[in-house]
Amino acid sequence: MRRLFAVILTLSAALSVAKAEPRFALVDIKSIYSQLPSTVAIQKDVKAKQDALLLDPRADQLRRVITELQSIQAQLQDKSTPLDEETSLKLARNYEIKRQEAQTMQQEFESFRTEQTKLINKEMVLAMRKSLNRIVEVAERLGKEQGFEAVFDRSGATNTGVPFVLYTKNSTDLTTSVLAALKDSEPAPTAPANVENQPAPENP
Repeated sequence: MRRLFAVILTLSAALSVAKAEPRFALVDIKSIYSQLPSTVAIQKDVKAKQDALLLDPRADQLRRVITELQSIQAQLQDKSTPLDEETSLKLARNYEIKRQEAQTMQQEFESFRTEQTKLINKEMVLAMRKSLNRIVEVAERLGKEQGFEAVFDRSGATNTGVPFVLYTKNSTDLTTSVLAALKDSEPAPTAPANVENQPAPENP
């Protein structure tokens, strides 16, 4: 009888330990972020602003000067229609003036595009951080509500590039639940910057 009682106590203790084992959950933050409507809106807005840079008057003026340079160069190199010395010298001087003008315009446009690109990237990073913060907040809330001791990002990596979560067994995945909760509370996307419906011109 004592032996049976001891066995029961041992089993009870084992069950208590099993019940006390910590519960962990996983969430794929990378997957959630890529599926958010706000992420799609951010990407469209960035693309529209990048395309708009190539519609800037600076780029148009530079393309016109480059076209003029190509035309002058073609005249100077056309062997089928020889030029007299005076005309050739005049075209050569004009070409050099246009070349310097194009070089100055190129530098001004590149400086403008670099500065604008920095601003676009800054806006994108701020919007991305806002979305990631929302994902973390919802994952944390759901983890607490469902009684998990910790929630890990299974898409995360260490500073050496190795996946943070190397192995799990029977862990609950909250990815779908977090994504659904986020979509339900997703703010209405704002319209991207207006861009003319025409193909973006090639880089000058």
